[in-house]
Amino acid sequence: MRMSERVADTSPVRIDSAFCVDHGFALVAHGDGWAEVACEIRDRHVNRHGNAHGGLIAALLDTSMGVATRAGGDVDNLGTATLNVSYLRPARGRLIARASVLRSGGKLAFCEAVARDGGGAVVATASAVFAVARLPREPGPDGAR
Repeated sequence: MRMSERVADTSPVRIDSAFCVDHGFALVAHGDGWAEVACEIRDRHVNRHGNAHGGLIAALLDTSMGVATRAGGDVDNLGTATLNVSYLRPARGRLIARASVLRSGGKLAFCEAVARDGGGAVVATASAVFAVARLPREPGPDGAR
């Protein structure tokens, strides 16, 4: 899927924060408990060797896992509690991160993600724990939540 083929603006899951917009992050696709977020590496994203800065890759992975967590549908707000990133090779060009939620319940969500370059090579992997504030549940027929 190309960057121009973004998820429709009607989606409740969005990445329109100033940070994501400024760095060119694009929501490619998402479903219940998973998401794909992409970006094109620009000159301002590279280190002195011409490769994507590790911080940009970490942010892309973190964003993809946050979106995957929100895609579950009952999340009001969330914040990254822990983020672990393993860098496997230098990255240039297009990056796409695919994230999935391993477990989500109560106030925590556990996720993993893989970032690949345009050729499909794995650039980095990550795991994260998110602190989650859930939306209030609708009362059932007996009034219980």
